[in-house]
Amino acid sequence: MSTCLASSRRFRPRTPFSKAKGVTADQNGERLQNRLVKSENQPERFRAEEFWDRVMHEVHDIIPDGSAMTPAEILPEIRTWTVRGAALHREPLTLGVLKKKMDLRVTHGKYFAPPREGRYIHKAE
Repeated sequence: MSTCLASSRRFRPRTPFSKAKGVTADQNGERLQNRLVKSENQPERFRAEEFWDRVMHEVHDIIPDGSAMTPAEILPEIRTWTVRGAALHREPLTLGVLKKKMDLRVTHGKYFAPPREGRYIHKAE
């Protein structure tokens, strides 16, 4: 009689509740996997932010005090190793990327004053 009870438990059809419970477990597993990937990429992201901050410091040093330059004027002045380093950080240093990174620093009030006529102004530190 006990084997009959055990076998009836094993072959019981899934209820809607147990199916929903399985979906939730899959979602939890997926959520944990996403958090793991995100935390593994954090050191890389910090290195990239640090690199781009050094690039912006270099750009700040290129623009003379009290002067302004366009990204097209700045790009040829950037050191070769800096351009190569940008490619290693998955964003080649182009005019568009340079402008985007400089605009971000303007938003945060670092290195540059808001551009006038496309020319970024050297901001005193």
